[in-house]
Amino acid sequence: MYFNAVEFGKRLQEVRRDRGFTQEQLAESLRLSSKYHLSRIERGEKSCSIDMLVELSGILRVSTDYLLTGKEPGGEHIKEDIQSVIAHLTAISDSI
Repeated sequence: MYFNAVEFGKRLQEVRRDRGFTQEQLAESLRLSSKYHLSRIERGEKSCSIDMLVELSGILRVSTDYLLTGKEPGGEHIKEDIQSVIAHLTAISDSI
């Protein structure tokens, strides 16, 4: 898997909008002098630094994994745990 700046930008824009931020508001929260840098990141024309990625994650309340890959961390592990609990509860209900 390789980093895709365009897809990263789309996810960033989607999360920003879902959280109710304008580009101007988010740029201000990041202490950027203008929204231009953020706009270029959202269009996939520019990447952000690791420091900015961490700040974006905190401000937008989203994992860095989601912004980078579109996947939440540990999703498969949680799915397996839920399936195990369902199987266990099914076995209990069948024995009653």
